[in-house]
Amino acid sequence: MKIMKNRQLKKITAILMASAMVFGLTACGGSGGESTSSTGGEGSDSKSGDIKIAYIVKAKTDEFWTTMEKGAYAAAEEKGVTVEFQAPEKETDVEKQVQMVENAVVKGFDAIILSAADSKSLVPAIVKANNANIPVILVNDTIDEEALEADGGKVETYVGINQYDAAKLAGEYAAENIADGKVCYLEGISGVKALEDRLTGFRDQVEGYDIVASQTAKCDRNEAFNVMQNVLQKNPDVNVVWAVNAEMGQGAIQAIQQGNYEDIQVFDFDASSDDLQAIEDGTLAGTVAQYPNLQAETAIQCCLDVINGETLEAHTETAAQLITKDNLEEYRAEMEKLDE
Repeated sequence: MKIMKNRQLKKITAILMASAMVFGLTACGGSGGESTSSTGGEGSDSKSGDIKIAYIVKAKTDEFWTTMEKGAYAAAEEKGVTVEFQAPEKETDVEKQVQMVENAVVKGFDAIILSAADSKSLVPAIVKANNANIPVILVNDTIDEEALEADGGKVETYVGINQYDAAKLAGEYAAENIADGKVCYLEGISGVKALEDRLTGFRDQVEGYDIVASQTAKCDRNEAFNVMQNVLQKNPDVNVVWAVNAEMGQGAIQAIQQGNYEDIQVFDFDASSDDLQAIEDGTLAGTVAQYPNLQAETAIQCCLDVINGETLEAHTETAAQLITKDNLEEYRAEMEKLDE
């Protein structure tokens, strides 16, 4: 009964919002973004058969997001729900992501899973979903809690790792294994709290290191290549790099190799296939794995739990692990089992 009432409320709200927003809407997945959907088969929950979930992330520009997409489709098939996976073309296109959330509200989805491209800019869109009685589950990235509370909004839970603690794993490893560090930080996109937590989580463990550079490369491989080239020219004695995502880590490695620099230990985040190969090759010291496919499965289950009237914990925590040459093969074997 509760599910039926919620859906009736959403349909009424969607009609009202569609009338108010008709001049501002564009087709979901049009210019500047991508949208795909998957309809699940027969799931174990008989109530979930016609549930539609909008799954909105920051981009599909790297392997982390495409792995999460695969995980979302697999979970949709298993649980018997329909998932529409959407993302702007670039992680910096916050306006497009806001539009995707607003469109999902107007279309009357049963739930929205969101990896926010900006910790504050998505707050008004979340409030619109709240007003339409559509639950919002955060995945991988948190939101500015003060800004959300100030606007009267809420999210049901955050599904993902503790970003600070996960980055701490890499920082502790560096501190234990590298003396007299001269570190370059490749920062992420400004305004994304998860990326800021990754930066501080590593940095706080290596307070004795000299910081030779700390600047953004916008989570982009080419940008990181250019930034790292400039850093190396000015600071050839750098011996540690912390990149807060895999794309920037790979860009840094390319710059180091092209310049024929040696004895620079690079660490990054996300454990992409390129990362795993780089660890095997000896060009990457370590990467933090956070299992995006399992985050997707957990987020979809959280949607079903909320729709069925359950109250969730503020943080639904998922696993993180530092991958180095010491546990590389063990991690690969674990990932192969998940793909079976």
